[in-house]
Amino acid sequence: MTGREDLLLGFRLAVGGGRGSIVRLVLSAAGIGLAVAILLAGASAGTIKENRDQRTFAASVRSEPIPGVDPLTYRRATTDFRGQAISLVHLRAGGPNSAVPPGVDRLPAPGEVFLSPKLDELVASDTSGLLRPRLPGKQVGVIAEGTALNPNDLVAYVGSDTLQGQAVFGFGAESGYDKVFENGILALLLIGLFVLLTPVFIFIGTISRLGGATRDRRLAALRLAGSSLRQLRRITAAESLVGAAAGLVVGAALFLLFRGAVTNFQVFRFGLYPKDLTPSWPLVVLIVLLVPALTVATAWFAQRHTIVEPLGVLRETAPPKRRLWWRLVPVVAGIALLAPDFGVASEFGRAALIAGTVLLMLGIPALLPWLLERAVSRIKGGSPSFQLAVRRLRSDSGTPARVVAGLCVVLAGAIGLQSLLAGQAAQGGYPDRTDGRTIVYAEGSVADKAVAAVRTVPGSADFQSMRSMFVTMDNALSAFAVADCPMIEASSGVTGCKDGDVFAETPSFHKGQSMTLTGDDKREQPWTVPVTPRPLEGRPSGIAEFQGVRVFATPSAMAGVDLATSSVTMSLRDVTANPDFVELVRNSVAPLGWQANVASYNQNRITDEARMFGDARNLLLGGALFVLLLAGVSLLVLAQEQVRERRRALGALSATGVPVRVILRSLMWQNGIPLLLGIVIATATGIGIAAIGRRMFWESLYIDWAAVGVLAAAAVVMVLLVTASTLPSVRSAAKTESLRTE
Repeated sequence: MTGREDLLLGFRLAVGGGRGSIVRLVLSAAGIGLAVAILLAGASAGTIKENRDQRTFAASVRSEPIPGVDPLTYRRATTDFRGQAISLVHLRAGGPNSAVPPGVDRLPAPGEVFLSPKLDELVASDTSGLLRPRLPGKQVGVIAEGTALNPNDLVAYVGSDTLQGQAVFGFGAESGYDKVFENGILALLLIGLFVLLTPVFIFIGTISRLGGATRDRRLAALRLAGSSLRQLRRITAAESLVGAAAGLVVGAALFLLFRGAVTNFQVFRFGLYPKDLTPSWPLVVLIVLLVPALTVATAWFAQRHTIVEPLGVLRETAPPKRRLWWRLVPVVAGIALLAPDFGVASEFGRAALIAGTVLLMLGIPALLPWLLERAVSRIKGGSPSFQLAVRRLRSDSGTPARVVAGLCVVLAGAIGLQSLLAGQAAQGGYPDRTDGRTIVYAEGSVADKAVAAVRTVPGSADFQSMRSMFVTMDNALSAFAVADCPMIEASSGVTGCKDGDVFAETPSFHKGQSMTLTGDDKREQPWTVPVTPRPLEGRPSGIAEFQGVRVFATPSAMAGVDLATSSVTMSLRDVTANPDFVELVRNSVAPLGWQANVASYNQNRITDEARMFGDARNLLLGGALFVLLLAGVSLLVLAQEQVRERRRALGALSATGVPVRVILRSLMWQNGIPLLLGIVIATATGIGIAAIGRRMFWESLYIDWAAVGVLAAAAVVMVLLVTASTLPSVRSAAKTESLRTE
C-alpha cells in the first residue's frame, strides 16, 4: 500500500473499528479537547496583559502642562456599598479645552454624573434606595463599555464647580504603582501558569495511549497481511491523529463557550473582557501543530518495547531499569538558579526565579518513575490485594507514574505558591484600631456640616469627634488632636481631665514651649504650650489610635489657634443592629462629596495588597483543584481502559476464587501507592520552593498546612472515587464469560 492508503486505513480503524473504537475516540476527543481549551486560555495570557496595560494607560492622568489644554481638576475618591467598592472620579473643567476621560464624549457639568455599565445596573437594581443618594448629581449618560479596567468595575464621573485637587492636562500616562510589587506577583502567577499547564501535556500523552493493547493486536493482524513496520507506524500515526483532530475541535468549542461567559469572572482587581481572551495566532498555530505531534509521538513511544509480528504481539517482560543521573539534571540546575538571591526587580532575577522553579518542578516527573520503580521492587508481603497491585506496578509502573507526576507538579507548585501568597496575605491585615466603630473623616471647610449630619443618623450612639492637625515632634510630624475631656478619657484612659489640659506621649513637651501647627490647608500656625503636659497613661484607642494621635489638647488650651481649617474625625456606634447602618452614615455625608469619607474598619479589614495576594492564592488553589480533577479524569480513563484490556486476566482471577472486592482493592492500591509517594515528594518540593522563594518579599517562611491538607485530601478522595467508579466494569469483567474466546 502507498503512504496515502496507510493513512486512510488508520482513519478507518479509528472510526470504524466497532463500539470499542468509538468509545476510545469519544474519550480521546473529550480529554484532548479539555486540554486544548486550557492551552488556548493559557495562550491568551499575552493578550490579557497587553489589553489591561492599554486600559490602565488610557485611564492614567498626565500632570505635565500641554500647550493649548486647559487644566482639569481631578480627584478620585472611593465609597463602598454593601461590600462593593465604588470609584467616584470628581472632575472640574478649567476651560473649554480641558481633557476628557476615556469612555465619555464630554465632561460632566456640575451636578451631573456618568456611570459605568455595571454601576448603572446596580443603581437600577437597588430597591433599598440607599445607593442613589451616594452619587452626587443627575445621571446624564453611561461610560462606554470596555473602557473600565475590569468589566465589573463600579465607576462614576462626577461634575463639580468647587473641586480642589490635582491639575490634569490629559489621559494616557504610565501608572505610578509599585513595579517591584507587580513584578513579584507577576512572577508568582507565571510560575502558577506553568504549574497548571504542565499536567495538561502529560494528560494529552496519557490519553494518546488509550487502547494500546487493542491497537497492537490490530497491528499484528496487519503484519500478518503483509504490512511492513514502516506502514504500521503510519497507520498508528493516522489513528492517533483522528483523536487529536476531534480533540482540537472540541477544545475550540469549549474555549469559545468559556470566552462568552468570561465577563462574570473577576478576582478583586483582576477581571477579563471576552476580547481579552484571544490567543495569539502564533501560539494557536503552535497548539494546532503540537497537540497532534504529541499524540503521535506518544503512541510511537509507547510501542518502543513492543514487537509486533505476524503471529502476535510480544512485550518485553523485563524492561530495562531506569537510570538516575539524567533525572537529577533539572533538579540540580533549578537549585543552581534559585540559590543565589538575584531579586525580582531585574529581568534577569525574574527569569532566574521562574526558570529555577520550573526546572525544580520538572524534576518531579523525571524522578517519580525511578523512585516508584525502586519502591515497589523492595516491597514484600501484604494482603492479596496489595500484592496484586505491587505485581502490576512492577510490570508497568510508568503509566500510573506519568499521571501522578503531572498531579504532583500541581501539588508542589500549589503548596509552594500557596505558602508564599498565604504568608503575604497574613502580613497584610489591619488591626482593629477603632473598636468596631464607624469612622467619618471630613475636611476643615465642611467639618461643622459633617458633624451635624452624622449626629442625625438613625440608630447611632456613643458619638465622638476630634479636630486633627500636625505638630513637629522628635524632628518629625506627629498627629495632634483637639477634643473635649470625655473624648480624651475614652480614647486614652486618663482620668481627671479638665478643660485647658494638654496630654503628650513624650516628655519633651514642656510649658511655654513654642510649636508650629499645620492644618489641611498647609497653613502654619504658632502655638505655645500653655500648661505642663500630662502623660498619656494608656495606649490611645478608637479614632485616636486610628489617626496615630500622640498629643491631645482640650479646646481651652488652643487660644489663638484657628481650628476652622483643621479636619474632623468622628466615630459612632450602631445600637439597632441595622445591617445598612454604615450605608446610612455614608449617605449622611454624601452631599459633602469628596470632602468627606466613611470607613468601617474591623478585625477582618485587610489591605488591598493583602487582598490581592489572598485572591491570587484562591485563584491558584482553584486552578490546582481543577487540574486535580483533570488528573482524576485521566486516572478514570486509564482505569476503565485497563479493565477493558485485562478482562481475561480478571476473569481468570475470579474463576480461581479471588473475590471482586479483592480485585477492586488492588486497583485502589495500584493508583494509591504512586499517589502517596508523589504527595510526599510534592510536599517536600513545595516547601523547598517556599523556603527559597520567600526572599522575594523579605518575609519569614510560612507553610500553608491548610492548603497542603486540602490538596492531599482531595487527591486521596479522587483515588477513592476513581476506584469506586470502576466497580461496574470490574464486576462485568470478573464473570466467567470473559474467558471465552473465538
